[in-house]
Amino acid sequence: MYDDYETNDFFGKRSVRRRVMILTAWLLSLLIVASATFLLTRHFLRERYESDPEEGLLIRTVRDARNVIRDHYFYYTDDETALTEAALKGLAEATGDDYAEYFTAEEYENLQKQNQGSFVGIGILTQMNDEGSVEIIEVYENTPASEAGLQAGDILVEINGVDAEGKDLATFLSNLNAQDGIENTLLIRRGDELMTFTVIPREVRTPTVSYRMLTDTIGYIRVMKFHGECVEETKNAIEQLRNSGMKSLVFDLRDNLGGSLNDALDIADIFLPRDYVITSLRTRSGEETVYKTQTGGLDMRMVLLVNGMSASASELVAGAWKDHGAAYLIGTRTYGKGIVQSYFGISETGGMLKITTEAYYTPSGVCVHGEGIEPNQVVTLSEEGQRYSITTLPFELDTQLQAAIAYLED
Repeated sequence: MYDDYETNDFFGKRSVRRRVMILTAWLLSLLIVASATFLLTRHFLRERYESDPEEGLLIRTVRDARNVIRDHYFYYTDDETALTEAALKGLAEATGDDYAEYFTAEEYENLQKQNQGSFVGIGILTQMNDEGSVEIIEVYENTPASEAGLQAGDILVEINGVDAEGKDLATFLSNLNAQDGIENTLLIRRGDELMTFTVIPREVRTPTVSYRMLTDTIGYIRVMKFHGECVEETKNAIEQLRNSGMKSLVFDLRDNLGGSLNDALDIADIFLPRDYVITSLRTRSGEETVYKTQTGGLDMRMVLLVNGMSASASELVAGAWKDHGAAYLIGTRTYGKGIVQSYFGISETGGMLKITTEAYYTPSGVCVHGEGIEPNQVVTLSEEGQRYSITTLPFELDTQLQAAIAYLED
């Protein structure tokens, strides 16, 4: 009866005292748990920063800088997208990786369109040259750039009044308004002369593969980049040329700066027997992935043309064909880019971070990075010939192509 009363009478004196004691004990337990949680969290954070002080410094510094801007910047708004995007671009640049780059969602979408070969633009291919200048290395036919008179070798000094000085390639080119019908003003340096051009973007399609018969029996295929439909276009070119009587082939990778690893592997596969090593990729931890051919090779005498602008995926193909004797290389030493970049999505912004993740090795185990590939026969273009792009180079000045024909006819 006593126990029943003490348990069930919520308003009795003894019941109140007991509940006060229970409540006090509960609060004390909660305080102990909270204190323990705080101490454990502080210990975890201290261990995290001490075990990885670089990461700790990065997080704290960016947070502090953001707080300064938020608290004191006169024009501050709650939209921090621009700050975040700029920080990511700076982070990519600070790695010291020449090929690291952060793309906003819009920039990455435009990049994909360009890689597919159809986009709104002016029809040029550019690169940052050894002097740090933005050089036009290709002007595609039937485009606003070719119609305006731009040429390969021109240096882009300004786009719409914005100077290239101190900017990475993507940031500088972002000043070009790529909207259909919008006028752009380009300041170009050609030799010692400064020239101004006006170009209006429109839908253009950049070529990936071109082909023709050079003689009754010698075919010619040029792959400009390893993107888009280059694999299917190459296979189609081979079929068309064989139907036209091709017995041997000149395969041209001059000025091909690379592109998709998978496309390069598929094209290298075409001219090698089944189960031959094409390349191997190695990570910084030494993990290795070996890529081998999947189909039977096309048995045909072939010359591969290369030059100092044959880079990355082009060198992967060149290294495989040279090591296995599938092609005789003519031209000049290749660029020497033997590393692979991968793209990683940044979920908060929708952008993509590109960084170097692997190095690739030829079948003989050589990494060409910084070295390039020496052709079997070194043939240089004359000074006059070097003024042209490979697309517009007249045959009478193309000593490399002439050497290839001579080799196959011998």
